[in-house]
Amino acid sequence: MNKKEHKMKRHDAWDATYDIKCVRDGKVVWEDSVKNTLVNDGEQNIGDVYLTGVNMPAQFYLRLCNDSLAVTDNLTTITNEMSLYGYAPLLIPRSTVGWPTKALDSGDWMFTSLQVSMTATGGDIGPFNTLFMATSTDNSGLLIGFVNLAVARIILNGDTMLVNIRIKFA
Repeated sequence: MNKKEHKMKRHDAWDATYDIKCVRDGKVVWEDSVKNTLVNDGEQNIGDVYLTGVNMPAQFYLRLCNDSLAVTDNLTTITNEMSLYGYAPLLIPRSTVGWPTKALDSGDWMFTSLQVSMTATGGDIGPFNTLFMATSTDNSGLLIGFVNLAVARIILNGDTMLVNIRIKFA
């Protein structure tokens, strides 16, 4: 497997999609639906939790950066995380509140997160090209997975970005 193939590795059993939209004055100004890449630390953590009963994350956080990630990255290798104008990692609780919907979808279980939101206040958030799921708000936790957007995005002052994540075990 060459480096590019490894970078874009997908998992048949883990089909996660981030549904992202930016809203201004009640109208959608841009939206994306992007497939997640599960990173090596995320693979290991899923195995740890399910198969050995250790290293269960307390919470999940959705974070934004302007960096191109690969499956071998971890939280300490990520650069250019957003930091101003209302940006803060978004909590997606590891609970039935954070993942309130589970249902069979074409015969496979799918879990859908609550919709989290971020509003730019006092200036623009971005540009960013990557959303990533972590187990901490800093670099002490694990990087679980990420989505690289096709184009860099900006949340303009006053706009709100809405995100939910769908994970299907196919």
